Amino acid sequence: MNNKQNLKTIVLWWLGTFVAFILIVFNIIFYNIIKHSFYNRVSNSLSVVSNRVKDEFLPINPQNKIVTIPQKLDFPISPVMVAVFGAKNMNIVAKTVTFMDIKMYKYLKSKNNFFVIKTKKYGKMALFISKIISPIKGYIVVATPMRKVDIKLQDILFKMITLNPILLILILLGANFILDRILEPIKNITKVANEISVGKLDRTIPIPHQQDEIQELVKAFNAMVIRLKSGIETMKRFNSDVSHELKTPLTVLKGELELSLRKNRDEEYYKNTIKIALDEVNHLIDMVEEMLVLTKIENEVDLKGECLNVDEILLEVIAKLAKKAKSKNVNLNISKLDTVQLNSNPILIKTVFVNIIDNAIKYTLSQKNIFISLCKTDDKIVFEVEDEGIGIKKEEIDKITKRFYRSEESRNRNVQGFGLGLSIVLKAIEVLGAKFDITSKKDQGTRVRIVFENM
Repeated sequence: MNNKQNLKTIVLWWLGTFVAFILIVFNIIFYNIIKHSFYNRVSNSLSVVSNRVKDEFLPINPQNKIVTIPQKLDFPISPVMVAVFGAKNMNIVAKTVTFMDIKMYKYLKSKNNFFVIKTKKYGKMALFISKIISPIKGYIVVATPMRKVDIKLQDILFKMITLNPILLILILLGANFILDRILEPIKNITKVANEISVGKLDRTIPIPHQQDEIQELVKAFNAMVIRLKSGIETMKRFNSDVSHELKTPLTVLKGELELSLRKNRDEEYYKNTIKIALDEVNHLIDMVEEMLVLTKIENEVDLKGECLNVDEILLEVIAKLAKKAKSKNVNLNISKLDTVQLNSNPILIKTVFVNIIDNAIKYTLSQKNIFISLCKTDDKIVFEVEDEGIGIKKEEIDKITKRFYRSEESRNRNVQGFGLGLSIVLKAIEVLGAKFDITSKKDQGTRVRIVFENM
């Protein structure tokens, strides 16, 4: 069973329900306002009739017997019924020719002065009661049928009931048109997203001219596609580079082992073969470890910092790499070392120091110098390594931070490494929020400068 729901249908359903509810509430309120207005007009008219009876008839008819109120008083509402009740016995002392034969006691004693009641003979009637104290003490009751008012109210109600569905349909048609315009870019996004695959990332959505949330969504989607394309291209290059770098030691391993198995060899030959194989295995292990470090930094989530003695970490790294420098007859010199504390990630800081100094040792020739400094300014910490190595061509400086990239000079001189060191440093610096700068001159040396924000 397909439970797929269309967004436009859902929006129209909820919009229709909401609008219908609003219309119902509005109509109820509007109808009651109109009804109240009509009743107020009737009440005001009956009040005028009551005042005229009081002012024009009662002063000349103060008798205590039932008399007839003449119609010549020119009442402002018609038809109308008027009766005057005495206060003592609640008896009628004057009335028009016709007046309702109903019990008035509960209405006369009420605090309200306007009522709408139902009678068998006259139907719905409006009553207005006013107290009088002269020329007699009692009440004036004025009544009129509500038939005309009810007819007008029914007509209004009928028009509202008839027009509201039409209004609701028009609103939904307008909303449907607007939704089509709004959802068109989203449909384009869906269409393009369905067409996108790993091998087809050249599709983007035309950016709408109107500057709104949809335009932002389209821009974000296009940017995401571009990032995916770049990421996949990087991954392809990475896989190609990894395959190339792994192929060499594996080929050496395979060749040496095949040669040793072709015929019986002496003990010295086998020892030499094992040594070569072990070197290549160590080479592979080093490469995998560097790749794992890079992956770990890229996927680092928990970067909770701690207060570090950066100078102590640097001294520890220098001590660790001193043996390697000595084996190459390279001098490690500490130009300046301030006592520095920094709230940061110790693993990333150590990774930066190790790779920068290790690179300097790799590319510095025998009997040359490496100068290391760590100094603190007002709000910055500067780590700098300057070597007297083989240097880097100007056109290659921008390339050396790419994974597995090694300059031709380093390859020709058989410098050990995989071209991952500076990639690791650059990623770690990016995570730490530091700044990286490298300057170099061919056959003169290279200077790497890293600036940390002092927090």
